[in-house]
Amino acid sequence: MQMIIKGGRVLDPSTGRDEEVDVAIVDGRVATLGRSLDPGDATVVDAAGCLVTPGLVDPHVHLREPGGEHKETIE
Repeated sequence: MQMIIKGGRVLDPSTGRDEEVDVAIVDGRVATLGRSLDPGDATVVDAAGCLVTPGLVDPHVHLREPGGEHKETIE
């Protein structure tokens, strides 16, 4: 599967990247970054006005004992 994420602001703290570029995804992995990438037959996601980042982790997570599901909700 191929996908192009177009026009998003790419933030990657590991490389210091902070710019508006397209991201090509091939088989679930980032293949190319660039401006005005040709999508061909790839699925296009319009990310204008959005942030595109590597996976994020919640550093303030609370793990609870089994049976305390009412404390685990994010509602």
